[in-house]
Amino acid sequence: MTFVPSESGRQANAQIALRTAFAPQSIAIAGVSPRTTGWGGGQMFLRGIRNLDRVPNVYCLNPRGGELSDGTPLYQSLADVPGPVESLISAVPASAILGLVDDAIAKGVKVMHLFTAGFGETGSSERADLEVEVLRKLDEAGIRLIGPNCMGLHSTRGGVSWMDDGSTTPGHVGMLSQSGMNASEVVGEGKRRDINFSNVASFGNASDLNEADFLEFLAHDPDTNIVLAYLEGIRNGRDFLRVARDMSRARKPLVVLKGGLTEAGSRAASSHTGSLAGSAQIWNAVQRQAGFIPANSIEELLDLAVTIERMPQVSGPRCAVLGGGGGVSVLAADICDRNDIPVPWFADQTQKVLREFTPVAGTSIRNPLDAGFMFEGDKMETALTAVADDPGIDWLMVHTGADGGGPASRRGNLAEQMANGLAAIAPRLSKPLAVVIRQPRTNAGFERGLDLQHRLNDHGIACYQSIESCARAIRRYLDWQNR
Repeated sequence: MTFVPSESGRQANAQIALRTAFAPQSIAIAGVSPRTTGWGGGQMFLRGIRNLDRVPNVYCLNPRGGELSDGTPLYQSLADVPGPVESLISAVPASAILGLVDDAIAKGVKVMHLFTAGFGETGSSERADLEVEVLRKLDEAGIRLIGPNCMGLHSTRGGVSWMDDGSTTPGHVGMLSQSGMNASEVVGEGKRRDINFSNVASFGNASDLNEADFLEFLAHDPDTNIVLAYLEGIRNGRDFLRVARDMSRARKPLVVLKGGLTEAGSRAASSHTGSLAGSAQIWNAVQRQAGFIPANSIEELLDLAVTIERMPQVSGPRCAVLGGGGGVSVLAADICDRNDIPVPWFADQTQKVLREFTPVAGTSIRNPLDAGFMFEGDKMETALTAVADDPGIDWLMVHTGADGGGPASRRGNLAEQMANGLAAIAPRLSKPLAVVIRQPRTNAGFERGLDLQHRLNDHGIACYQSIESCARAIRRYLDWQNR
């Protein structure tokens, strides 16, 4: 038996509940142990919430009572909490859920998040019935449910989170994800690439609040300019398509990574969140109808976020490729061509300017530009300006390694010199600039590459980890723009 809440009721208050859940004035965490714990358990959520330090009232529950090592009281039940509780996070076993639900109803909780797993996703009919009973009780009481079997919410402005190592800087990228681990990896890798998030939702089994509800919230969230999504199955296809189409028409980008498109992936999705994943052919049709941007990996989600945030003005696909190494330039041209990114020859006037300071032997000045010389003196600005002003070019890709050459003292400040040089020139260029830091060969090169990426991020320059990822992201963004 499947319990389905009334459609009119669920649509009427879903967004009100989500506004409360993302920015509660009071929150209780059930299942907080006095022992210091790592991943999982109520302390994980307590650390995440304290890391953001924005929720006015945070209460911890443990049936044994007592206190944490820092003196934080542990209340034995919700009834003992001295004030109102808007939002409740459950990190207790599934066997204790019905009692906690009764306490939540009595306390007047508005929204409940079940980190707790062990329900319908297990394949057990008994556990599925338990999930149905939980949902029935909450629906009758007007309490909305996030989950079960999910990490819940991360909001840099609202102050809720399951991560104590996530960025605390409010950003403008939102995310909805059926997988908590994938959401964590996107937020964590986003921190390294200087992508900051507004509101993130991991919603697991989606027994009540589902992907369409979270997408609607993010679509209308004034703090969210881009939405990333990881989905395994869709519970409410009609509303999801409606919101996705509205976002496309409003030019608010939605980037979707779909899990479970292969037979093996579909089986994994079924056991992970109980989702019916569906075929690749059906999903491609959904993508065309809805108008979102497809991604095939977490890296692509972030590449597209970088592109949309830092290269929104890119107007066409024609690319100038500049960097050291003739063979790398040849492969770069191949990669761009395979991704439908033209690499046209520079105009005669552009080649004339480049020829004045470009070594002739073994060097191409037609495009790609074999430009290892470019990072010496003031040649960088001259070369980039000439190429950007070429009427046959829409955007520039500079690729570089980080291993360096020459004396160690020169290599040590190479990242700083390159980043400062590009940062000074980029705002004056007539076309947008992307930088690719190629895979390093040495440990020292790896560290310098991270340093260069960090410095470029600080200056708002789009930075990618490979020529392929850069070309692919630009192509997909342009395809979306041209719908």
